[in-house]
Amino acid sequence: MSIKQRRMAKGWTQEDLSLHSGLSTRTIQRVERGEKVGAETLKCLAAVFAESTSTLQKELMMTVHIENKSNELPLTQLEKKALEQVKELIDDNDSTQLLSIERKAIKHAKNLLSKLKRS
Repeated sequence: MSIKQRRMAKGWTQEDLSLHSGLSTRTIQRVERGEKVGAETLKCLAAVFAESTSTLQKELMMTVHIENKSNELPLTQLEKKALEQVKELIDDNDSTQLLSIERKAIKHAKNLLSKLKRS
């Protein structure tokens, strides 16, 4: 789950996350855009979301890698939008509320994204 999705799940604005984390709103914006995150920033965010720094780091690296790769591919606007929706589905995956076909679609999307990551 991305930092933005974690923030939104709590119903927070970027300013709210800034207050809770002690980071500037500008830093929150940079993190959500996928820019490089320093160790102290990562520690602050991990504390706010009660998550390990290594988990957040992995998520941030995967998000940036996928976005960079998808930006290199010759995708149409519709394909880019579909890719973004798939990433949201994967991040929000609650298997108890999904139909079988949705679980299969998410599994297929994960396979495609892992292939994209390796390329």
